[in-house]
Amino acid sequence: MAYLKIMILSMIPITELRGAIPIGIALGLNPIGVYIASVVGSTLVSIPLILTFRHIIHFLRDIKMCEGLVRKVDRKIASGMKKLKNISILGIILFVGVPLPTTGTWTAAAVASILKMRIKDAFLGVLLGNMMAGIIVSALSLHLI
Repeated sequence: MAYLKIMILSMIPITELRGAIPIGIALGLNPIGVYIASVVGSTLVSIPLILTFRHIIHFLRDIKMCEGLVRKVDRKIASGMKKLKNISILGIILFVGVPLPTTGTWTAAAVASILKMRIKDAFLGVLLGNMMAGIIVSALSLHLI
């Protein structure tokens, strides 16, 4: 039950994986179990987030006040799409994988939605990034680095 709580905690935007792992380790839970629960929770939430952000962006296109801004972003993305497609998965991996504030799953899902990434690619990028961030945060929490 404690690992389920850690998994749910890793889904919340304020704590995410970066907060769930130190909390789980501080509670005396097995670090490997905490790592797995945190990575799974933080990654699973990415698919509904990407779909939700896509709907929000689509909704913003219909609002007159936001139409110009959304169109400008769409043009910018379309002009550099060939370059972005090649580096987008790597970019998401590095964006999520470096455990800094505001670089977690929630922000990556918004970026993937704006870039119109395929869900499979965005999910893979978030998963690998969460695995990388989880290792770093676990090592810091266990005072290994």
